[in-house]
Amino acid sequence: MQNRRKTTSRKSKRAAVKPVARAKDHSIVDLYLHGLAGVIGLGILIIPFFIALLYGGPFSIYLVIGAGFIALLLAMLIYDISITHSHDPYNFLKNTSGKEYSFVFGFLLLVSFIITATAAGIASVGELSLFFGISSYTSIAVIDVAFLVMWVLFFYNKVKSSLNFAGALKILFVLLLIIVGAVSTFASGSNPSISIPTASLPYTPPLFFFGLLLLLWMYGGFEGAAIVYKGENKVKVAKSLVYIIITSIILFSIVQVFAYTTVQNSITKIYTALAANVPTASIFTTNIIASNTGTIVESILIALSIVVILSAAFAVINAANRTLDDMANDGLMPKFLAKDENLKLLVTAAVPIILITVFSTVMISTSVFDYIAIIIISALAFAAAFAFFAAGYAVHYVKQKKYSRFVFGLFTVALMILLIISSPAAFLIGLGIILLVALVGYALVK
Repeated sequence: MQNRRKTTSRKSKRAAVKPVARAKDHSIVDLYLHGLAGVIGLGILIIPFFIALLYGGPFSIYLVIGAGFIALLLAMLIYDISITHSHDPYNFLKNTSGKEYSFVFGFLLLVSFIITATAAGIASVGELSLFFGISSYTSIAVIDVAFLVMWVLFFYNKVKSSLNFAGALKILFVLLLIIVGAVSTFASGSNPSISIPTASLPYTPPLFFFGLLLLLWMYGGFEGAAIVYKGENKVKVAKSLVYIIITSIILFSIVQVFAYTTVQNSITKIYTALAANVPTASIFTTNIIASNTGTIVESILIALSIVVILSAAFAVINAANRTLDDMANDGLMPKFLAKDENLKLLVTAAVPIILITVFSTVMISTSVFDYIAIIIISALAFAAAFAFFAAGYAVHYVKQKKYSRFVFGLFTVALMILLIISSPAAFLIGLGIILLVALVGYALVK
C-alpha cells in the first residue's frame, strides 16, 4: 500500500512539473508571407487603376506611400499594445475601455472582412465570365466551390501553410504585373514623360484623402501579421511588419507607374473595358501587341489573378474567424459560435458564399463603379474600426499620464476621421447604418 502511494506521489509530481507546451515559434519568413498574403490581394488588381484615373498622373504614387505611412502608424499601435499588454486591438479595448468599445471595433472589422471576401468572390465571378466566356451561373458555381474548398482547409487546420503559399504566389503575381506593364509600355512605341508635380496640385483635399482611404484598404493585411500568432517573438513580428510595409510600398508604387503609363498609351481601350464592366486591372495587358503570344500571356495573368483574389479572401476569412471567436467567447455574439470552428465559418465563409451567389449576376450586369462601391463600404468599416481602436489607445494612455502615446493615438484618430469624412455622403450614411446595427446588436446581446 505504501509503495503504491509512493508511485502515485511520483506520478503526481511528474505531472505537476510537466512543462507547458509553448506556442510554435514561427520564423520571420512565415510572419512576413502571412502578412503579405493579406496585404497584396483584391486591391492590387483594381485600386491603382482608379487612383490613376482620379489623379491623372504619377502623383498617385504619393498616395500609395501616404497610405503605407498610415498603415505603418496603425501597425505601430498594434505592436505597442502587443508588447505592453500582450493583446490584440479587440482585447486591448475590452480590458481598457470596456466591452462596448471592443464590440463596436470587432463588429466593424467583421463587417469589413465579410464584405471584402464577398467582393473577392464577385470579382472572381466577373473575371471567369468576362475573360473566359464562362456563363454567369457556371462562374458563380465555380467560385462557390472554391469557397467550400477554403472551408475544408480551415476544418483540417491547413491555414498557415496555405497562407504562406498564398503570400509567395502574390509576390510572383505582382512581379508578373510589373513585367507585363513594362513590356506593354515599351511595345506601344511611346515614351511618356513622368514628371512629379511639385507646385500647385489640381486636387481638392477631400479627393486626396478619399484616395488615401481606398489605398489604405489595400494594406489591410498588416494587422494579421501583428496578432495572428499569440505569444510570438515580438522582435520577429516587428521586423516582419517593417518588411511587409516596405515591400508593399515599393511594389504598389511600381504598379502605379505602369498603371499611369498604360492609361496614357491606351485610354480608348481602358474606357472600352469600363463600358464592358470589367472588374479587374486588365489595363496592364491592354498594350500587349495583338498576337497569339499576347493573348496567352493575358489569359495566364487573368487566371493567376483569380487565384490571388481567392487567396486574399482566404486570408480575410482567417482573420474574421479570430475576431468572431473572441466576440463569441466574450458573450458579444451567440455562444454557440464559440463551440465549433465550422459554426464560425457559417458566418465568415457561408455568408460571403450566399452574398456572392445572390449579387454576382447583378454586379456583372451593372457598372464597374457599383463594384467599387462595395470596396468603399469595406474600406470605411475598416477605417472606422481602427479609429475606435486609436481612440481607446489615446484615452487609456492619457489616464496613465503617458502623454507621448496619447498624442500618437490622438494623431492617428484625427487622420482616420479625416479619411472617413472625405467619403461621399451616401457611403457615410451607409457607415452610420452599420454603426446603428452594431449598437442595436450589442443592446440585444447584453
